[in-house]
Amino acid sequence: MSNSNTPLLATKLISLTAALGLIVTTGEAAKAATLRALNEGDILNVSAECLNDGGALVIEENPKDDYDWQNSEDSPNDGVDGDIIGGKDNRYELYGMSVKETVDSIFVVLNGNMPLTGVEGTGADDRNTGWGDLFINLTDQDFTTASEVGDLFAVRFSPNSDSGAPKVGLYANVTAKSVTKENNGFGSLEAYNNAVVTRNCIPGLCEPSFGDLPATTTYFDQGQSLNSIASGEFIADIIYLSDSDLITAGYDLDKFDGNYNIGFKFDKSGICERDYCESVPEPSTVFGLATVGLIFSSQIRKRRRM
Repeated sequence: MSNSNTPLLATKLISLTAALGLIVTTGEAAKAATLRALNEGDILNVSAECLNDGGALVIEENPKDDYDWQNSEDSPNDGVDGDIIGGKDNRYELYGMSVKETVDSIFVVLNGNMPLTGVEGTGADDRNTGWGDLFINLTDQDFTTASEVGDLFAVRFSPNSDSGAPKVGLYANVTAKSVTKENNGFGSLEAYNNAVVTRNCIPGLCEPSFGDLPATTTYFDQGQSLNSIASGEFIADIIYLSDSDLITAGYDLDKFDGNYNIGFKFDKSGICERDYCESVPEPSTVFGLATVGLIFSSQIRKRRRM
């Protein structure tokens, strides 16, 4: 949704700063504000195509580490593999998710026992059960509502998944669907939760969770199993990250106990161009600009939430 007052607000911002004489330098030219896509309360979520496990990361729910990674730990004992619940031999066990944002990119790491290409020889229609898509909700809406109006972003990162997205990449204006039926999976989150606590479950050790969210969270409709892109607009490629790439980015490869670290990054400019980013002044930016800039960023945030 456009807002004709935005250019005027930016002009007033600059004029007011100069008029008040609030520019404070540190011997260097003041830096321009950066745009931050992931802000407090935003949610990223992913699950297996069969919904045999899943997790969510809530931005700023947990503190960043020394290299600016935010981490979400999922229960290590809530993956469903037939009658096996949890454990190192459970092919669908998800251990955690990590996210890092830089000036230009968003980095994501998923840690679990399932490889990027999924598990072969399963009860799925194509005999392969793999990863669903990664959803990114930058609005104040619950997941189902944001999906119904196409307010989600999402990443298809598995090349052979059952995603409705035509190719691997970042998508905007996303709606979600379920692919659990064709993957011999659970028809709802409620069914998954019930299975965890009834199938060979050791009481107290295999209670279901969804990362930063409780298993029974109202953020998801418990009667649904949305885990794949139904429709969306392709806006960017993703770049897969090797172990050495992740180490360079400051990621601890042993952060979680899963057999695989699936890492990738994507350019966030397509998100910011759609006014889903907040303006964040750099430390050396002017005092007045930092103050008034909060008003400007708030205007952007309000505009996209209408």
